[in-house]
Amino acid sequence: MKILSLGLDNSLLDKNSHLAGRVVEYGGIVDKYTIIVPARKDEEIILSGKVRAYGRGGCNKIIKFFRVFSLAKKLLRGEKYDLITVQDQYFLGWLALKLARRFKIGLEIQVHGFEKFFGLRKIIAKFVIPKADAVRAVSQKLKKKLINDFGVKEEKITVAPIYVERTTHNVERTTHNSQFIFLTVGRLVPVKNISLQIKAMKEINAELWIVGDGPLTSDFGRRISDLKLNNKIKLLGWQSDLEKFYSQADAFLLTSNYEGWGMAVIEAARSGLPIIMTDVGCAEEVIKNGESGIVIPVDNQRELEKAMIKLIDNPELRKKLGEGAREAVKKLPSKEETLKLYLESWKKAALLNV
Repeated sequence: MKILSLGLDNSLLDKNSHLAGRVVEYGGIVDKYTIIVPARKDEEIILSGKVRAYGRGGCNKIIKFFRVFSLAKKLLRGEKYDLITVQDQYFLGWLALKLARRFKIGLEIQVHGFEKFFGLRKIIAKFVIPKADAVRAVSQKLKKKLINDFGVKEEKITVAPIYVERTTHNVERTTHNSQFIFLTVGRLVPVKNISLQIKAMKEINAELWIVGDGPLTSDFGRRISDLKLNNKIKLLGWQSDLEKFYSQADAFLLTSNYEGWGMAVIEAARSGLPIIMTDVGCAEEVIKNGESGIVIPVDNQRELEKAMIKLIDNPELRKKLGEGAREAVKKLPSKEETLKLYLESWKKAALLNV
C-alpha cells in the first residue's frame, strides 16, 4: 500500500524529532509513505527507505497550502498511490478531497479536534468530512460528534488515541516547604482557558505553575499583577524537561474549553499526578471522575475551586487519583495496537478488505 499524506506539523522535517520517528514507524507497515507539509522553505528529507518528507514554503499560509497541493498533484501524476490521508479537516482537507477525486484514490481524514470550528472552517469541515472514505478520530467523544453532527457512518470511523509510551514514570515527589503546587502545561491560547485557573487562585491557598508560551503570555502577566497574585502564580515559559515539574507538583490542572484528546493530561497521568480536568478530550475515557481524576464542567470557576480545595485538604484522595491515573494510562493501546488501527483505517480508505 502506498500512502500520500498532507500534514501541518513541519517538525517532521527534523530527522531527530519525535514526529519524524513516528512517521518512520508508519512507513514500516506500508510499502511507501510520502508526506508533504507547509514549511519555512522548500525541503526534501529521506526519513527511511520507505518514507520521504517534503516541505513547501511561501510568503503566507495560502501560498504554502497551494504549493503543497501543486506538489501533491505532481507526485500523483508520476506514481500510483492507494490513498491520501490528511491531518486537517479544513483547508488541507478540502485540497485533499479534490486530489482524491481527481486521481480516483481513497481519502482518509484525521480528526484530532474541532478547534477554530467556525466561519469558513466550519463550512469546509461540514462539506469535506462526510465525503471521506474513512475517518480516524482520537477519541470516542469525537466519534459520537462525527456521527451525530456530520452524519458520518459508524463503519467508516476508526478510533485511535494518539500513541504515548504506556510505561509510567515512578516519579519521586520532591519534598518542598512551600505551598501546595498546582501545575498546568500547554499553549497559552484562549481555548486552553488558563485564565479560569488564574481567577480561581484568588480563593485558593496554593501556588499555580504555568508551563508553556503563546500569544496570551503578556496578557496573563498583566492579569496576574492586576489581581495581586504574583506571589502565588509563576509563568515559567516553554520548558523542554517537564519531569522536574511533575516531580515538584502536587496536582495537575487542565481547564480547556475544548480538546480533541489532551496529551498534557496523559503525560501528567504517566507521572502519577492527581488530575483536575474539564469534561473534554480524554475525560471519562482515560480520566474518570472519582477514579483517575476529578472531571468538572467547562468554564465553571466554582467547581474548579471546589475541586482544588478538595485535593489540597485530602492527601488520601490525591494518592488514590494519582494511582488511578497511572493505571488508566497503562490500558491505552500499545504502539503495535495503534499502528494496527491506523492500517485498518487506511484499508477502509483504499477500499481494501480490512
